[in-house]
Amino acid sequence: MSRILVTGGTGFVGLRTVEALHGAGHDIRILDLAPRPERLPRGIAAEIVTGDITDAATVAAAARDCGGIVHLAGLMTLDCARAPVLGARVNLIGSLNVFEAAKARRLPVAYLSSAGVFGPQDARHPQPTTIYGATKLAVEGAARAFLVDHGVPSLGLRPYVVYGPGISAGIAAGPSIAIAASVRREPAVIRFSGRVGFVHVDDVARMLAAAMTAPLDGATVLTMSGETAGLEAFVSELGRQTGWTDIAIEGPPLRIPADLQSDPVPSFLGAQPVTGIEAGIRQSLAVLKTAAGQEKSNV
Repeated sequence: MSRILVTGGTGFVGLRTVEALHGAGHDIRILDLAPRPERLPRGIAAEIVTGDITDAATVAAAARDCGGIVHLAGLMTLDCARAPVLGARVNLIGSLNVFEAAKARRLPVAYLSSAGVFGPQDARHPQPTTIYGATKLAVEGAARAFLVDHGVPSLGLRPYVVYGPGISAGIAAGPSIAIAASVRREPAVIRFSGRVGFVHVDDVARMLAAAMTAPLDGATVLTMSGETAGLEAFVSELGRQTGWTDIAIEGPPLRIPADLQSDPVPSFLGAQPVTGIEAGIRQSLAVLKTAAGQEKSNV
C-alpha cells in the first residue's frame, strides 16, 4: 500500500477516513490548517503537516511521495454565505491546488462534493442556490478537466446530510450534535427541518478509502442519499435507542431536493453497503460511549 495525503484529515469526515485508510493498510499524511492530532483514534499514527490549502506550494510539498490524495478540506454552507470570496478561495482554488499537485504523477484524487450542487426543485440537474453548492459544482467540472487535460482520475462524492460520531460543523451538523448530546444527556437543536437523506459518515469514509485502494477510472461523481426520512423520524429513533428526548427541530428545510436517489456504485469500488438510520445511530452511540469511557479511564 502507499502513503495517502488527506487534506482536512482531523475534521469530522477526515478522522473516520483516516481510520478507514489505516485499516486498508495505507500510511497517512494529513494536511490541515489547524490540525488536532489528539483527535486521532488510538493506535493510528499519521504524519501531520500544518498548512493552508489555498497555498499551492504547501499542497505540492505535502503531496510529494504520496500515492493518492483524499481532499476533504473546505468551508461549509454558512461560512461560504458569510464570506463568498473566501469560500471560493478555499473550496475552489484549494481544490485546484490539489489537482495541480496530483497532475505530475497522475495521482488519484477522491474528494467531497455535496448534494448541495442540486437546487431545491430539481433532483436530476445540478442547479445550486448556495455559494457552497456552486463552489462544489465548479470543483466537479475542474475534476473532469484535469482528467481530459492531464489524465488525473478522480472520485467525487455528493453525500446529503452526513452524520455520525465526532465533532461536525455547519448547518447539517444537527443530527451528529443531537447524537452526542443524547450521550451527555444534554438538550440540542437541529437547525433545519423536512426530509433529507441521512448518510452515515463511515459509509463516506469507506468509499473514499476504496478509491485509494482500487484503481480509479475516469472522473466519477456519485450522489449518496443514504436513507431518506424526516427529521422527526430520526429524532424518534434516537430517543428510542437512548431514552433521551430533549432534541428540538427548528428552521426551514435545506435548499436541496428532499428525495434524492443514490447513484449506482461502480464495481471497481467494491461492495459499498448503505448504513440505515437505525444501525447508524446505534454504531455512532457505541463509538461515543467507548470514547467517553476511555476519557474517564485517563482521568
